Amino acid sequence: MAIWSSATPSGSSRRVGIAAAAAAVLLTLAGPCYADTIELPTPQADQLGGSELFQALGTSRDQLPGYLAPGPLSNDELVQVETTGDGRVTRVADEQRIQITGTGDYYVRESGPARAATAAGGDAPVLSLGDVVWQGFATGSRQLAARIELDPEIESRHLPLRIGLTFTAAGGRPTALGTDRQVPGAGTVTLTVENTTAQRLSLPTAADADARLLAGTLDRVLAEARRGGSGRLPTTRAGIPAQLPVTGDATRQAVQLVPLRLSGALSVRTDGPAGQLSTVRLDSLLRGTSRFAVSVRRPGKVALELTAVPALDPAALAPPRGLTSWSAWARSAPPPAERRAALDLLVQAAATGSRASAYSPYLGSQLETRGRTTFRYQLAAARSEGPARARLTPRPVPISLAVLAALALLGCATVVWRRS
Repeated sequence: MAIWSSATPSGSSRRVGIAAAAAAVLLTLAGPCYADTIELPTPQADQLGGSELFQALGTSRDQLPGYLAPGPLSNDELVQVETTGDGRVTRVADEQRIQITGTGDYYVRESGPARAATAAGGDAPVLSLGDVVWQGFATGSRQLAARIELDPEIESRHLPLRIGLTFTAAGGRPTALGTDRQVPGAGTVTLTVENTTAQRLSLPTAADADARLLAGTLDRVLAEARRGGSGRLPTTRAGIPAQLPVTGDATRQAVQLVPLRLSGALSVRTDGPAGQLSTVRLDSLLRGTSRFAVSVRRPGKVALELTAVPALDPAALAPPRGLTSWSAWARSAPPPAERRAALDLLVQAAATGSRASAYSPYLGSQLETRGRTTFRYQLAAARSEGPARARLTPRPVPISLAVLAALALLGCATVVWRRS
């Protein structure tokens, strides 16, 4: 038997070893390899409008029914809500202004169901089975404006706020404020405001992500939060990437809601010729439930002016360790735990924008991202009962009808509602 051995490697073995060492050096210089990709939450306005289903069927967004315009447009909505002291919604009116840019035909169909629509400058939209329909021809620029009456019972299940007013006499128990808004005597008027946007969902996460990729988007979102205002929140349609490369993709359970910036005042004017006004200012970011109280010494009448807009919390989006920006954080060689936390924060921001799109825009869920929606709450004045009004029921969005027809051809039946 012949046995052969050599103390030195062959030429081919040396080349393989050198190549392996070079690859190891390159991988070290390049940093971790992100082999996985996670999908960030998409706007719920898209989901409720059915565009995701159309995209799955190979149909482009431009071919979706319900929206046609010759150029860019913006959609501003003021949703005015009247409630009783016990929180029952008695009236919801949407003052909508759509600015169209470009020359050509336009067609916008929005799901209500709406009870009535009157012009607020120019032509009023047409109601079709409860849907709001705008149609015409624009020459360069045109604004569509109308006051649209919605069904209060239906909208009460979708509005982002629930309010209640109680009066507590000295040593007594809280009682709901009556429709006359009258305070019977000395005591305390308390306003309770509840954020009703919360929902439980599954969010993507991962073991690691590139700090530089996270930092650029987080800085943009943080700048938007610090600017404030009532514009629409960043989503994967505007400002946030739809996908991110990661390592070790996974999911986590979370409760998602839309923070709401509150402003306004709760006041009580006491009766008599020398009536006094007691007021508490409302200025806070609402995540759960908040209470505001006014003390009074004599009988009087309550007034409420409450405005709410979807908002981001700058404090929750600030980088760790007191750093001034996420870009500075990325340059500081953050540890894996901080990178995971930053990834979760970015996904959370995308989920907040996704949920906010179900409220802003309020009617035109399929429209573009430009514009703002403001909610204004007031106490309803006592009214005499008039003739019974026809009861409306929620209808599927027009897009959903097309989705249903398309899926029926594939042997499926799907119904998509405008509201969650």
